[in-house]
Amino acid sequence: MRSFARWLAAWAVVLCGTLTLCDAAHAHKASDAYLQIQRQGDALTVRWDIALRDLDAVLDLDANGDRQLTWGEVRQRMADIRSYALGRLSVQAGRCQLEEARPPAVEDRIDGAYLVLQLRAACPAENALTVDYRLLREVDPTHRGLLRIDGPSGPPALRSLDPSGGPVSVAWPAHGSATGPAPSDAAVFFDGIHHILIGYDHVLFLVCLLLPSVLRRTPGGWVPVSTWREAAWPMLGVVTMFTAAHSITLALAGLKLVTISPRIVEPGIAATIILAAVDNLHPVLRGRRKLFAFLFGLIHGFGFAGALGELDLPVGGFVLALLQFNLGVEAGQLLVVGAVLLGLLAVRRWRHYLPVVLRGGSALAMAVAVVWLGERVFDVKVLPFS
Repeated sequence: MRSFARWLAAWAVVLCGTLTLCDAAHAHKASDAYLQIQRQGDALTVRWDIALRDLDAVLDLDANGDRQLTWGEVRQRMADIRSYALGRLSVQAGRCQLEEARPPAVEDRIDGAYLVLQLRAACPAENALTVDYRLLREVDPTHRGLLRIDGPSGPPALRSLDPSGGPVSVAWPAHGSATGPAPSDAAVFFDGIHHILIGYDHVLFLVCLLLPSVLRRTPGGWVPVSTWREAAWPMLGVVTMFTAAHSITLALAGLKLVTISPRIVEPGIAATIILAAVDNLHPVLRGRRKLFAFLFGLIHGFGFAGALGELDLPVGGFVLALLQFNLGVEAGQLLVVGAVLLGLLAVRRWRHYLPVVLRGGSALAMAVAVVWLGERVFDVKVLPFS
């Protein structure tokens, strides 16, 4: 135990030193931009909302390096911003030339400031809209554009735009009920999978829950489970509670019935990882993992919620999109849980599983989560992933 305590203390010293030397960055949040396109006859109107933190990452807008972007700094670089953004968005293979309809504006939102570009194009009516979206492709492979398309009639259509995925063709919404998105919006499902797989903090939390799942406590200490069912069924209960909880808050936050700033939610997610890792080393949760998985899941749900809420869908359309997105999140979660659990089952009888995998893995997860907590509280950047 003394050796383990010294190991943890050394980690703490390393982390504190790293935090001291780290560079400026932005509060953690998945990188999304919002693109809304409407058609009226032969005219397209486009609204494009881009987070200033993302533009700063690629264009270095913070001229004085004080970590606070001002309207003056943004305005001075507006020509560069226009050139960069418009050079990475093409409509109808370049046949529809986008031009500014109104001067750019900045909107403050719960997750930070966004630059709003309002554009227009004279564009002959066609049956489908082709969008080639390449924003941030060179600096952030996890970035996604969330596209809403409104035609002359019918419900809006939704798409997730991958900057590295090439042009996307979307049929204009057809006549029908105005209560839901177009039925071909399976892309929202895959966007849910994408959000869980790039949500390293959500994945690390699940891994922390899984590490002790292939062991059982006895009066003499931990021993490996005899069969896979002994690990799978209890873990299924924990994951189900986590899923139910984050589905609740995802819906509440997406519908804007409950709103909590990412500056509270993101450190809270890091704290849940720390507590789950500590419980693997010492049972602070006292066996009530299902209850705490539910409580922690309520916090994690807010971390998924921003993507759909900004698209301002009709209530019926939002509910369907939310269902698709949440099913995607759950599918991605099952992929993670299944793969990790299979790996842990394979090595559960290794004589070093307890010190190396359970204790060492939990200590490493705790160390990473402590760094994330520091990043999110003090608005700094240490790790290349967060």
